Amino acid sequence: MDELLSIMLDSESISMPELAEKLNMTEAFIYARLERYEQLGYVKRVVEHSGGGCSGSCGSCKGCGTHKLEFKPSVYWIRGERLK
Repeated sequence: MDELLSIMLDSESISMPELAEKLNMTEAFIYARLERYEQLGYVKRVVEHSGGGCSGSCGSCKGCGTHKLEFKPSVYWIRGERLK
């Protein structure tokens, strides 16, 4: 089995920088491999949009005035159907 998939099986969670360091590869290369593994059903991408309570509708917000808050989604990978 591929070392990346082996780490995915053995780890409850691992960050992209940790994977890059363990595998001595760039994060971009690992991301591309994970996308391919997703197509094959080995992993699944999960995207969480954390708004910290912000509805995204400034009209209903009473806290920040005219400042628009920006939140980046969290992306992580979990085992796909073929690895369960």
